[in-house]
Amino acid sequence: MDQLVRGLSTQNTQKIDMLFTQTLTNYLYSVHPNHVFGMDIVSLDIQRSRDHGIPSYTEFRKYCRLKAIRSVKDLSKIMVEGATDKLLKQYKHWRDIELLVGALFEKHEDDSMVGPTMRCIIREQFIRTRMADRYFYDLPNIFNEYQLTEIRKVTLARIFCDNSNNVTMMQEKVFLIPTMADLQLCNSQLIPKININHWSEMVDTFQK
Repeated sequence: MDQLVRGLSTQNTQKIDMLFTQTLTNYLYSVHPNHVFGMDIVSLDIQRSRDHGIPSYTEFRKYCRLKAIRSVKDLSKIMVEGATDKLLKQYKHWRDIELLVGALFEKHEDDSMVGPTMRCIIREQFIRTRMADRYFYDLPNIFNEYQLTEIRKVTLARIFCDNSNNVTMMQEKVFLIPTMADLQLCNSQLIPKININHWSEMVDTFQK
């Protein structure tokens, strides 16, 4: 677990695009010791989207209230360089492009690892997950204001520190690659701990 935590917090993630390792495109679910053959994750995901009736890429852009694609020129503006020619060799019309394929070929937003369509999907999923969870932590009558303050102090850095065996240092912002100057001791005040005293009946009674 410690090695996994160190890797997650110090290594660059790969770019989100249409480049997939052969492990996923040729040898997925392979049980043969020499990995002679396997399945293709991209083909599987495309087939799954068809089975479930997922709208095409251009239709999903409408759902996300993004600019409609009315020409090859429009498509070229939002796709990475060279993607439009590849897509139109595989699809008769831009209206036929699968959601997964189109979304992964999109140019990334300036402040995002994904394009506008994928960002729309991720945002919508987080909103729906929160709204559908009747135990979500900040809903009324679940925690009091003191407990909420403690919960909101906790960062992923604290979670990494508390749930590993021998990880003693961590940067405050674990999604950013650290330098030596960024690393803090896990017991540092810069990586806040939760004060569980706010969950004791005595403290709750006093606060009320």
